[in-house]
Amino acid sequence: MLSKILIRLIDKAIIPATLLLASRIISIILISKYLGIDFKITQDGLILQNSYDYLKVNSYSILFMVVVLVIGLGYVVVKALLFHSSHIKPTTTAKLFSIKAQSLIQNSYEIYTQGSVWLSYSYLLLILTAVMAMSNLVYPWVFYSILGVSILVTLIFIFDAEEEIKMKKNEEWLDNDQKYLEKPGELE
Repeated sequence: MLSKILIRLIDKAIIPATLLLASRIISIILISKYLGIDFKITQDGLILQNSYDYLKVNSYSILFMVVVLVIGLGYVVVKALLFHSSHIKPTTTAKLFSIKAQSLIQNSYEIYTQGSVWLSYSYLLLILTAVMAMSNLVYPWVFYSILGVSILVTLIFIFDAEEEIKMKKNEEWLDNDQKYLEKPGELE
């Protein structure tokens, strides 16, 4: 039997995977049409006229996937930095409740689950693009763009997690200190 966390991760991974796969397929068709490159879809896959066309279509379609990846990661980063239940401002909370958008406020478990899924896809795309770049199947700058995105978002999540840990330690310290404080009516 799968653990609840693993089931939750699989559940959270379906939508990003579908978005990334759809963006890849749609971008291949759109880029081919835009560049005037003829292609065939057969049982063996996508067939292009020559390797130069394949390099262009493959590189730009992966770049399109990176754009979708950045949008997904950006959404999770915004939630982590602005709508994290542990450090959201009270005024922001009040505004979100007034416009009935309180579902944007999420706890650490939700945010880090979504972040780990999107980051996993980022690393997977990074590895696949590295192999493709070494095999001259994509332009090297496509690999470097994915590398930059992956590093940047990883650092943002690390800093957010460190901030969360600091806040938890401060809460524990305050909780331990509470037992030494005088409560109203205790000394009477």
